[in-house]
Amino acid sequence: MEESCAGIQAYFNTVQALQTELIAKQTSQLALIAGLMAETIRQNRRIFIFGTGHSHMIAEEGHYRAGGLANVVPILSPAVMVHESAQLSSKLERTPGLAATLLERYSPLSDEILFVFSSSGVNALPIEMAISARERGLCVIGVTNSAYCRMAPLSCVGKRLSEVVDHLIDTGGPPGDSIVSVPGTPWMVGPASTILFSTIWNCLVTETVFRLQASQNELPIYQSSNMPGAVEQNQKLLRIWSKRNPHL
Repeated sequence: MEESCAGIQAYFNTVQALQTELIAKQTSQLALIAGLMAETIRQNRRIFIFGTGHSHMIAEEGHYRAGGLANVVPILSPAVMVHESAQLSSKLERTPGLAATLLERYSPLSDEILFVFSSSGVNALPIEMAISARERGLCVIGVTNSAYCRMAPLSCVGKRLSEVVDHLIDTGGPPGDSIVSVPGTPWMVGPASTILFSTIWNCLVTETVFRLQASQNELPIYQSSNMPGAVEQNQKLLRIWSKRNPHL
C-alpha cells in the first residue's frame, strides 16, 4: 500500500506558504536593505553576518558561496556553533559580555553593515553584538521571528533584537520555530527558520546584484569552481577580499 506522505506535504505546504507571505509583506523592506547593501559594495566596504546556534548557518551561507557576494564576511566562533558542543553553544549565546571581543577580531568600520540573525531575538549574545556594532557606527540589520521574539523571555540584557537594530526583517514564522503539529501529541516538528533566513538572504543578494549591474561592470560574485571562467573570476575576488576576511 502506498503511504500517504502526509508529513512531507504538511511541511512543504506550510513552509511554502510562509515564504510566500514573507515576500508579499516585506518586499519594500527587502528592497530598502538591498539598496543599502549595493551602496556598501560601491564603497568597497564589507557586509558582516552573525548568528548563534543554528542561525550561524546563515553566516556560512553568505560566505565564499557560489552565486554569493565576495565582500560578505561571516563572524564565526566555534564556541557558539553547534558542531563541537551544542549545550555549551546554547549556554554561551545566553552569556553577556562576549560580543565586543568577537566583533573586534574583524576590525569593522563605521560605514559597513552587520546582519544579526536570531530566531528568538532575545538571547544575550546576538543582542549585544547588535549593540556593539551600532556603537561602532555600523548599520545593523536584524532578522528575527517577531511573534517568537514578543513571547520569549528577555535575557539579562533586557532588550529584544527589534529594539537595538536600524532595520528589521520579520520571518513571519510561529513562536518556537517548528511549524507542523504531530497528531496525537503536544509536540511540533519541522523547523522553518533556516529556510526562511536563507530565503531572505538570497533574495537580498540577488536584488543587490541586480541593482549593481546597472551601475558597474565588475560584480563581486563568486562562481562555482566547476563552471567555465569561474577560477579566474574567483581568484580575482580572492586577491581583493582575502586581506579583509580572516575566513578566506
